[in-house]
Amino acid sequence: MLRLFFRINKAACFCSVVLCFYLISGRPVLALGQERIAAEKRFGPLEKSLLIPGWGQISEKRYVEGAAFLAAEAFCLYEIFANNHLGNENYASYKKAETMDDAVRFRQLTEKFDARRNQFLLAAAAVWAVNLVDIYLIVKNKGKKEKTFTLRIERGEHQQISLTASCHF
Repeated sequence: MLRLFFRINKAACFCSVVLCFYLISGRPVLALGQERIAAEKRFGPLEKSLLIPGWGQISEKRYVEGAAFLAAEAFCLYEIFANNHLGNENYASYKKAETMDDAVRFRQLTEKFDARRNQFLLAAAAVWAVNLVDIYLIVKNKGKKEKTFTLRIERGEHQQISLTASCHF
């Protein structure tokens, strides 16, 4: 029964992620008789990475970074759910244990899997935070204008010398 529930949860999570990608992709949801609006609002790279780590990097054509963040976050999420499931199974066995030795063993396994789940929760949060810092630096550096300072000395008619300075910020 628990295995069937765990498989259904995996399928539900996958369907939810696919649905989120579809809704966030920028395609408007149309009611019957409506026309598509040409100027639809889209998310920027920072907002994309806020929702799904790596998505902003991929939209900025940094495929390796985006794939690394996405894979790391997916791995952490998988490990969170897997360790939570194993911890719950061992806790159920702990509650049904007939001997003290079995109860101690199942309780230790429960605590081990709960601790691992919590470590992967922290790792997922760290991946998400590093992803946001990375995309912030990408967006910040992309919007910078080139700073220039030019100094020219020119000689004009009648032996005149002129000095021209220009500065762009």
